[in-house]
Amino acid sequence: MEKSFPSGFLVEESAVGGQLTRLGLAHQAGFQNLALDATVAGRRPRELDEGARSDLRRTVCHQGLTVLAISLRIPQEHFVREDTMDRASMAALQAIGFAESLRANFVVLPAIAGETAELVFQEAERRGRRLLIDSGVGATGLVEVIGQECPEEVGGFRLVQESSRALQLPFAVYAGLRSDHGFPIFVDGKDGLASAVDRARQFASLLPEFVG
Repeated sequence: MEKSFPSGFLVEESAVGGQLTRLGLAHQAGFQNLALDATVAGRRPRELDEGARSDLRRTVCHQGLTVLAISLRIPQEHFVREDTMDRASMAALQAIGFAESLRANFVVLPAIAGETAELVFQEAERRGRRLLIDSGVGATGLVEVIGQECPEEVGGFRLVQESSRALQLPFAVYAGLRSDHGFPIFVDGKDGLASAVDRARQFASLLPEFVG
């Protein structure tokens, strides 16, 4: 087995094609933590009772990983279109409850605003979950802290494009692992496990904590 990446690294389940039976491959590649997709048919939050959620968490653990985040990858415009905004808002609230059930600390959402954002942030705070806001600008990679006070603010994070502001990326990675608040580093798996491993090694090589 490969050496593990630092615990701050979090691979999306798309790295193994969304197949839970193949999560062991991500573990063998060195990942410890997983972002579970809340949009997969058959295991959306509204489709799973507490027993099924417990079974799901055990399935992931049996493969050697821990569910650290729930991701809700739906288009940002669904939160503003009249015909989809109610359903999108409910999905976001359900994703937060899903995260609590699976003991996941984080929920990844598209950028939202207005009354919907207020409701979602309040629900996250009530359930003790932290929100990560996906900027929706290409490949996801690092978590960037916005503003000096943001560690104390719900939703004070966003995922940034791997290539953006390249000179600041080492600091962003370093903050991701060394902050007392434990900001995770997301590794996009949409191009497969090999691509996710390569990206994780690139990020990790910038850090003294790199052990992989």
